[in-house]
Amino acid sequence: MFIREVFKKTKDRKYTQHQLIESIRTPAGPRQRLVLNLGTINIAKEKWKDLANLIESILNNQERLFKEDAEVESLARKYTIKIKEKRLSRCGSNTTNNKAIENEDYEEVNLNSLHTSNSRSIGAEHVVLSQIEWYGLDKILKKLKFDKDQILLSKMLTISRLVHPSSERETARWINDTSGISELLGSQLKIYDNILHRTAIKLWENYKEIEKELSQVARKEFDLKETVILYDLTNTYFEGSKENSKIARHGGNSKERRNDRPLVTLSLVVDEEGFPKQSKIYEGNVSEPSTLSNILDELSKENEANLFTSSKTIVIDAGIASEDNIELIKSKKLKYVAVSRKQSYDEGLWDNIEEDEISLSGGKNKLKIKLSKSGNEQYLLCHSEAKEKKEGGILSRRMESFEKALKELDVKLSKKGTLKKYAKVMESIGRLKERYKVGNLYEIEVEEKDKKAIKISYSKNLTGKAKEEKLGNYVLRTNRQELSGEEISQIHRSLTRIEESFKAMKAIGLRPIHHKRDEPTSAHIHITVLGYHILSGILKKLRSAGINLTWQSIKNVLSTHRRETVTMNSRNNRVVDVRSCTDVTKEQYDIYNALGIKQTPLGKLKAKTAIKKNIDNSTTTMCSD
Repeated sequence: MFIREVFKKTKDRKYTQHQLIESIRTPAGPRQRLVLNLGTINIAKEKWKDLANLIESILNNQERLFKEDAEVESLARKYTIKIKEKRLSRCGSNTTNNKAIENEDYEEVNLNSLHTSNSRSIGAEHVVLSQIEWYGLDKILKKLKFDKDQILLSKMLTISRLVHPSSERETARWINDTSGISELLGSQLKIYDNILHRTAIKLWENYKEIEKELSQVARKEFDLKETVILYDLTNTYFEGSKENSKIARHGGNSKERRNDRPLVTLSLVVDEEGFPKQSKIYEGNVSEPSTLSNILDELSKENEANLFTSSKTIVIDAGIASEDNIELIKSKKLKYVAVSRKQSYDEGLWDNIEEDEISLSGGKNKLKIKLSKSGNEQYLLCHSEAKEKKEGGILSRRMESFEKALKELDVKLSKKGTLKKYAKVMESIGRLKERYKVGNLYEIEVEEKDKKAIKISYSKNLTGKAKEEKLGNYVLRTNRQELSGEEISQIHRSLTRIEESFKAMKAIGLRPIHHKRDEPTSAHIHITVLGYHILSGILKKLRSAGINLTWQSIKNVLSTHRRETVTMNSRNNRVVDVRSCTDVTKEQYDIYNALGIKQTPLGKLKAKTAIKKNIDNSTTTMCSD
């Protein structure tokens, strides 16, 4: 083999291309044949022969006596994989065990020559692709005028967001070099970040129609009842300033405690089983209660799909359950269960009400409840042991830190060279209150003499004592008069579904965001929501089969299912390449079986290549039956 340099010209430019050529002997005499277009190689010309020789050596599965230059070795391995892929692609796929037995194929091989290469992950990719096909994403995108390549790239983006969430540049590297996704899709496309960017934006431009179609498929195929509609918001932060953005904003309450970064907010509507219905992107500092009116208007457009009727119950957390929003829901003649934001209630509202107890988390935690009616609403007073423990720990740590800081400030008043001015000391106390957020629970006195502070004393006030007594308490309100206290609590606890949804989306690439412009930012978020539509179906099927694993755990289980090429030398001077999938483990089998998909997504490919070329052989690659 040798490398040939050729010069090509188009209307716009001239460029150089390098080709790997081999000389063969045919009945018509010696000939030269193109093995592979190498593109443009950036190594010194004196190394070209070394590169060609090394490629030939690797293809012939020959041991080498001397170590090659690292740059040459790297390129040789890259091009060898491509040549083997070309050879194997010319061979048919043997997909059934019965056919393999009928067409037995024996070779006497040197076991010491055996090695594996081009190992690619296929397990999680196979699961996601099967669910994409189950949802009929091809048909949905075709209806929206996506062409064949755009549909292919849309699938790649969705699969990669679930399996390997990352930037478009890293996604392109993963698809090209690490994953078996292209083989699963039968794609020959060379993937690069810009083509993924363009596809993501096209998906974003059609996100409403895509979400509607996916939601309808899930509703029909899973027979979803959708008696409860859950609504909440989350946000994520940006890396970078986003100075000219219309949606990135400072001032929001970051869920990841990154208030130093600009934020963007995502609202999500899901049903009681966690299946997404609608999503919308807002500015990072949007007021949570102000978003409900818009989402109710959007949902009302779904009447033809029977999503938005008076029989549905809207479930919202305290952040959205303002009095205005409660009145808005009532005005639309809808039902609601909400975490109450009221600071005070009618005196004696729960007096003489018998307390019930509910077991949670398989009996590990207890929830004490009291149900009372007032006007057209029911109010459920709840006391959670787990919530009391959690809130108590947080409050205790804050109070301890606040008291410690006050003591340290008091001690400094008796030392020379420290802050003593009364106004400055009061300012310092104000900063401590802001930092620890428990200052309103204390009565703080600062003794003053000659405009200087000389003593700081403090004690818990009535607010602080009441706060400690109410740890673990919260109140639910609803206009559903027919519900029992336990039923109200159960509907409220379904909000954990939307929390799990946000958690799942953040695990598949929702945060952080590195894009500089708003359009790709929105596209990035939508790809994550699109991925979550697919993931919801996967998890539902697995739960129905008794497999209650997180998506991360499922990926870990599937990570060892791979596609690999095994190469060996036969006695009759041939190199045999066999590309196949590794056998599945019991856990992988159980997952595939629960989803109703094949254990072996791709069949065997076999190629036999003669090391020595004969005068009567113009073709050196032979495919097995």
